[in-house]
Amino acid sequence: MNIIESEKDIKNYLKNKGPVAFIPTMGNLHDGHLSLIEEANKYTDTKVVSIFVNPLQFNEKVDFNIYPRTIESDIEILKKINIDVLFIPNGDILKNITKIKPSKKAKKLCGLNRPGHFSGVLTIVNKLFSLIKPKYAFFGKKDYQQYRLIKDFVNENNKNISIIGVKIYRDINGLALSSRNNLLSNDDKIIASNLYKSLSFIKENKDLLSKDLLNREIDKLNKTGLIIDYLESCNKNTFMQSYDSVNEDLLIAVAAKINNIRLIDNVVINKLL
Repeated sequence: MNIIESEKDIKNYLKNKGPVAFIPTMGNLHDGHLSLIEEANKYTDTKVVSIFVNPLQFNEKVDFNIYPRTIESDIEILKKINIDVLFIPNGDILKNITKIKPSKKAKKLCGLNRPGHFSGVLTIVNKLFSLIKPKYAFFGKKDYQQYRLIKDFVNENNKNISIIGVKIYRDINGLALSSRNNLLSNDDKIIASNLYKSLSFIKENKDLLSKDLLNREIDKLNKTGLIIDYLESCNKNTFMQSYDSVNEDLLIAVAAKINNIRLIDNVVINKLL
């Protein structure tokens, strides 16, 4: 595996390669990341993983500072799974970077209480795309809003990149895997698994889907020790609030904190018609 740190070197290395599959990460790799790489194996032989903890997408400096960084173990993991290149840019990648303004969809769900977050995501992703020039890029659907905004950005700007969304990888209790989970105690993880239980309950009771049903679930979750940021039902493409599971594909999305660690999760309800 080649480990590259400079922008010039990554561009030179990939210049004469075939189609590239790109998996951007912030490191602290877990089985969810590995599922992205496993999916990438189906598309091409040349795979590039990046690790960069992007300060532009953090609303709170404390959150940025405590984000888990495990670069040495990440390198060992990637060496074992046939990755061609690990790109580890330093902070210079942000110099003179072109800031990307996201669409209005970025103001919904996570964007409501995280102003500038998705601008920071799109800004760094756009820069990485310009350096690596992938044919395929892989994103987990745990952050479905991020996945959708990146896909829209690529389509709207006529970039020749296929954005591949990969299903959420969960632990045995249903908790969606996240690097932030490493900041949780075992008891916290058990409490956090209630998020998926609630989402599953809502999906199973889609015929009763309403604001009242979601409010009751919010009350139940708050009583477990979680602090709910939002629990919303919306059109999965526009993020406009909707409870019409007959005519629309719906996204049921939740964001919550436990001991000041922010977690997100979602399920999709496919329309009946």
